[in-house]
Amino acid sequence: MLLAVSVIVTAGLFLISTLFENHSALVRFLGFASLMLSILFNVRYSLTEFEYSVSDGDFSVTKITGNRRQQVCCVALESAVDLYTKRDYQHLPSNEKGIIKYSLNQNMKANSYVFLCEFNGKRAMIEFEPNEAFVSILKQEITAYKKAEEQ
Repeated sequence: MLLAVSVIVTAGLFLISTLFENHSALVRFLGFASLMLSILFNVRYSLTEFEYSVSDGDFSVTKITGNRRQQVCCVALESAVDLYTKRDYQHLPSNEKGIIKYSLNQNMKANSYVFLCEFNGKRAMIEFEPNEAFVSILKQEITAYKKAEEQ
């Protein structure tokens, strides 16, 4: 749907620029801007995948675009505050929310979770969209690290 809207809007603007010669420069500029935004959104939301993992006491996120893999996030679980649904996170008092914010969602309107942690003395939030199995594994790992920290 994103690709179809991108193509229709961009092609429509370039077509309109040929029909209305008085304002063709402005409409071509809008068509070019639409083309750039279309490429940006399609690469970000259609061609990019995020892979989430928990291993060796770290929560990491890998961004996959085509054959290219890039680790964009690796946070030690000992710095974790908690894992919230996005709705629960939004209801937290503002002093408990993250100052540093990362959105690692694959979809625009995602059913996402927020990993809240301490990063360089400040709270950071990482918004991502895992499945329920990964959520339970991550919560277990966070709980295990909190218990180990208390002892």
